[in-house]
Amino acid sequence: MSVNKKGTNLARADHDEIVKAARRRARAADSRRRALAGDASAPVTDGPLALQPRIIEPEVAPPAPAPVAPEPAAPKRKAPAKRPDTVAPPAPVTTPRTPFVVFLIGLVAAGIVGLLLLNTAISEDAFALHDLRAAQGELDAHEQQLKDELAELSSPGNLAAAAKRLGLVPAEEVTYIRLPDGRELTMPKPGGN
Repeated sequence: MSVNKKGTNLARADHDEIVKAARRRARAADSRRRALAGDASAPVTDGPLALQPRIIEPEVAPPAPAPVAPEPAAPKRKAPAKRPDTVAPPAPVTTPRTPFVVFLIGLVAAGIVGLLLLNTAISEDAFALHDLRAAQGELDAHEQQLKDELAELSSPGNLAAAAKRLGLVPAEEVTYIRLPDGRELTMPKPGGN
């Protein structure tokens, strides 16, 4: 590296030239890349692939052809119709909106009426269930009252009083009859001899 008397770098001038050359190479590469990618809007302007000016040469008229005798004409066939390169997009489809809107409103209205009917049926069932539970409570109370009366009537004191009213007396001895042979067995009274 060389330095002059003022201490500045002599390579500074070379550095600027290197930067300019690098920029030129980058522009050329970018131009080539666009040309290879098919970007027709940006022609190649730098580098070996750059477009050269076209030289237009004057056209020379070809010599006139010699007269030829006409040949009999062959029957002409129709050329097949060429398909177009592009197909036109189909016409936009428009549907009438009024029937669709009426259908949606009817559907919503039917849904609301259905929900109201369902809610009414559920409410009726709830009232019937409430009535049945009230009747069950009354029947449970009546059943409990009958059980209490039965327990009172079947107590030993009440049974003895009812037996005396009917004229029954306590048994002195208990007698059992055996069914296979018909023999009677007398059981002694407890506590007696």
